[in-house]
Amino acid sequence: MKLTIAHAVEKVLFRIALREGGVVPLCRAFLELPFALDEVEAAADTVADGMAVVKNEWGEFLTYEFPELMRQQPVVPATCPTCGGAPPPVPTQGGAEVRPALVCDACYRGLRLGGRSTTSGNDSSALTRVKKLFSGGDGEPEDPSKVARCEHEIFFIGLSLGVEQFTHATIAAQSRFPANEIKARLDAMAARRYIHVGLLPSGDAVGFRFPPGLTYPRPHYGRINDAGLGGTADRSGRLRGLQVTPVESEAPPPPKPGLKIVVTPKGKRPPPR
Repeated sequence: MKLTIAHAVEKVLFRIALREGGVVPLCRAFLELPFALDEVEAAADTVADGMAVVKNEWGEFLTYEFPELMRQQPVVPATCPTCGGAPPPVPTQGGAEVRPALVCDACYRGLRLGGRSTTSGNDSSALTRVKKLFSGGDGEPEDPSKVARCEHEIFFIGLSLGVEQFTHATIAAQSRFPANEIKARLDAMAARRYIHVGLLPSGDAVGFRFPPGLTYPRPHYGRINDAGLGGTADRSGRLRGLQVTPVESEAPPPPKPGLKIVVTPKGKRPPPR
């Protein structure tokens, strides 16, 4: 069975709700899938019936709530939610284990390379919406895969910075995308409540922040960049040309001592040979 955007989003949304107490920020499901945020929202809306699954657009962040799962915690299957097979192994980063991915590598690869080729009517409407994001509704529409790449790169960089709020310039300084595209994507995300926008504590610039508790380890981000979406990873999954430096990095090592020159008084110098 070929997976579609709608089916994959539904399965991932339900599995996260099972695992994390019934409240799922849209961004949390987005981080498990190789699609754009708008595509994920359009697919999630197809399962939000207002009773068993409630779309909450009025909070600080856009979430999907499962009232039944907020009251009880059923047993969570240890399987890939899209195919029922074994989940991917727990990845490591810097020698330490990080959050495991939900979707197995085979399903993720299939969704990345072919998830849009077998879309339903709802998926087609989502693609139409996504294509207007970069073009503003006029001119040649942008490839939705490019939208997905830009958004995933923003999340990877932003969640790697080690700060609560950031400006578009902070992301653009370490991104492969132009600053104007980064700013346009952040503004669009904030307008849909995917992320939050507000003044920095200094009051001199607009800052953005993600829903709390999100992580996007490099092994996860590497899956969207190794092929198919124009990425630049090598065979071992390492990304070329994108190294994120935390804003609050460790202090630099102390400078090495300079050359010490000692002058011997004239009366104490050894006689010339």
